[in-house]
Amino acid sequence: MVIFEGGIPESHAEELVTAVRKAVVLDNLKKFSKVPELDGIFLYTTYEDLAVAAGDYGAESQVIPARKEFHFGEALARVIKTRSLESVIYMGGASGALMAPSEISFLAESLATSHDLMLANNIFSSDIVGFTPASALLEVAGLPISDNSLAMTLSFLCHRKLPETVGSLFDVDTPADVMVLGLHPSIGPNVKGVLGKLDLEPANSRLKKAREQMGIPLSEICVIGRVSPSAVLYVNERLQCRMRVFSEERGMKALGREDGNRVVSLLGCLVEEVGFRGLVKALEKVADAVLIDTRVLFRHLHLELPAKDRFNSDLLRPDAIDDPVARRITTYLLSSDVPIVPGGHSLVSGGLRVIVDSLIGDEGLRNSGQGCYYT
Repeated sequence: MVIFEGGIPESHAEELVTAVRKAVVLDNLKKFSKVPELDGIFLYTTYEDLAVAAGDYGAESQVIPARKEFHFGEALARVIKTRSLESVIYMGGASGALMAPSEISFLAESLATSHDLMLANNIFSSDIVGFTPASALLEVAGLPISDNSLAMTLSFLCHRKLPETVGSLFDVDTPADVMVLGLHPSIGPNVKGVLGKLDLEPANSRLKKAREQMGIPLSEICVIGRVSPSAVLYVNERLQCRMRVFSEERGMKALGREDGNRVVSLLGCLVEEVGFRGLVKALEKVADAVLIDTRVLFRHLHLELPAKDRFNSDLLRPDAIDDPVARRITTYLLSSDVPIVPGGHSLVSGGLRVIVDSLIGDEGLRNSGQGCYYT
């Protein structure tokens, strides 16, 4: 197993997410170090404190320089070549927070019994990819710049998706993901310790209100953005809320649609007609709660936002946002009469599943008969 985790946090909001991502890595090392099918776990990180802490869990770690122009594919290829790896399970540091060791065992066994195979959690936007032979990546002419494109780069191998579970589909990229992770009863001890020290308001209260609405039969829940159909099915099979779904621009990053301003959003077209206030008023008319992948909207509006602005928008803190358009959007989302929860791709895919699981596991909800499975 090869894990990459790093970055250059430049704001308080980014440091918040980084602290949780580091905790996810340590909890994963603790879980996966016990998987007998793995020959070893290698951690490559820009964070010296994380590299030191990883040693307590039996992982071999290496600190790499922090660079803004980090080329993922070249770095992974060097690891494969230097270590003469035959089969690889790559994981982004923020993925697998809720993944069971048995899922990694399945992946490792699948690779061990195959000669030409690639398994990924999401072909269009991957952060967990197992593949054999590992040398296949070395033969690729155009190595992927980010791990999101790794599965598509290796799609010439015999490939299939990993089983769709909360563990394989949820990762922590944004403050919204941090808050969603905090709802789940199965978070690891390192994550639990970090979450207990963070201030996530006012957005966290909005998320909890949206979660509450999802548990009410026949409530109207609106989900917008790069929404996975399987995530919607997951909700429909387990809860009695009514789902209003608009899915657009799936694979936006992996397909390179962010380049050249090719992202087009129906939501963005609505904003151009009625403005941000009009958008919020429309959402209030059709929904009791809204989960929105704002990255599609930002790209439609040609906003090249730094992580600081994106993350503070997720936290519903407009005063901390420099970009005036993003600040206005966030101000209107915060003023809504219904809970609107902004975030990225994970919020409306794996995050939906985490919210559902947290409701199903809620003793009070079970006793009230709400949020029950359909029969």
